[in-house]
Amino acid sequence: MLPKVALSITSFIPLYSLMLYMYSYVYIYENIGQNTKKYIIFTIAVIITIQFICTIVVNFYIKSKESLTISENEITFNNIKEDKKAYVDYMMTYLLPLLTFDLDKVNGFYILYTNILIMIFIIINARAENFNFNIFLWIKGYSIYKGTNIDVCDKILLIKKKNFSNIRANYTKYKFVSFGGGNDIYLCKKYSE
Repeated sequence: MLPKVALSITSFIPLYSLMLYMYSYVYIYENIGQNTKKYIIFTIAVIITIQFICTIVVNFYIKSKESLTISENEITFNNIKEDKKAYVDYMMTYLLPLLTFDLDKVNGFYILYTNILIMIFIIINARAENFNFNIFLWIKGYSIYKGTNIDVCDKILLIKKKNFSNIRANYTKYKFVSFGGGNDIYLCKKYSE
């Protein structure tokens, strides 16, 4: 469960980065009370700490999946093509939290309310195993594709972009492993001869 939550939290790195900027702006330029300043400092410290820990967990999880040596869990796919709609779906998850953020109303309750709302999104995201687009995966070079398995079911595939040109020519040499614990998202392992 820890990798799922960490993957979900790192999906929200851009949103939390924007929140850190907004909290810092309010702290420096707005006329707010001392208690609110303490809440802002505490929130910034918690956000940075959690994001740092989750980034380490996700990085370790991705490396363990890429270098998995058990071959019984490997699956091959065909009809692999890029899923451009996934990027739009990902950006839509940011709309509601961004609409709730108001610089004029920052206080202890507002900080708590906003972060609880985002944590609800994170938990729903983790339970639904909606990790197909994660900013951390994108930074590591993964893109979102769809492919068909032997049961003729479409699945989401995470493939490093530099590897994709070779997959179309000979997709059987690429092996995928389940990513996130479910059976809907698969990560492309390293090329196997």
